[in-house]
Amino acid sequence: MLIFRQLANITQDLPRAALPLLLIFLTSATAPAAAKAVTEPTTSATSVTDVTEVHPVSSFLQDERPAISARSVQYDEKSGRYICHGTVKITLGNRLITADEAQITSDLSTIWTQGSARLIDGENIFCSEAIYARPLVGQAFFFGTRCKLKRPGLAIDSDSIEYRWQDKIGVFDGHVLYIDSDGEKAFVHVEYDFNKNKIA
Repeated sequence: MLIFRQLANITQDLPRAALPLLLIFLTSATAPAAAKAVTEPTTSATSVTDVTEVHPVSSFLQDERPAISARSVQYDEKSGRYICHGTVKITLGNRLITADEAQITSDLSTIWTQGSARLIDGENIFCSEAIYARPLVGQAFFFGTRCKLKRPGLAIDSDSIEYRWQDKIGVFDGHVLYIDSDGEKAFVHVEYDFNKNKIA
C-alpha cells in the first residue's frame, strides 16, 4: 500500500479526465484474507463492500470499454475506489494491464497497480513494480526499482517510463539502457516513437 500512497502524492495535481464511461464487469471470487490485507488502511468509519459488477454513469468509446477481473474486488466508499487483489487483469481496448493489486477510481479515470505490474499493448510489453494509468487520456506512468520495455528487436530499461498509447510515444528517464540490433547505448533521457520505430 506504500506505493499506492506514493503514487497518489505524485499524481494528485494531475488534471482529471472528463470523458464518460458506460459499463465494466468485475469478476470476483471471495478471498477474505487477501481482501483484509488490501483494505487494512481503511478506518472503522469506512464502508467496504464486496462487489461483482460495476455500472459507472458514463462510458468509454465503444472499443475502449474496460473489463476487470481479480480474485477479490471490494468498493471503499470513503476513498471512492474499487480495491482489487489477486491476479488482477484490466483490459482497455487492445491493451492489458496485469498486477497483484489494484485500486481504481469509481469513474475508472485512474488506475493504480502494484506487484509484478505489466502493460501489454500489441508487441510492446512494459514491466515495473507499479503503474499509475489514466485510461481516458491514454497515459500510463511506470515506477519501481527498474522499469522495462520489451518488443521484438528492442529492449529499454530505465528508472521511470511514461507511455502515451494514443500518440504511441514512450518517454524513458534515468539511467536509460537502450538495446537493439546495433548493440547497447546509455542515455539519461529517451523519447521513442513506436509509429516510426525509432528514437524521436
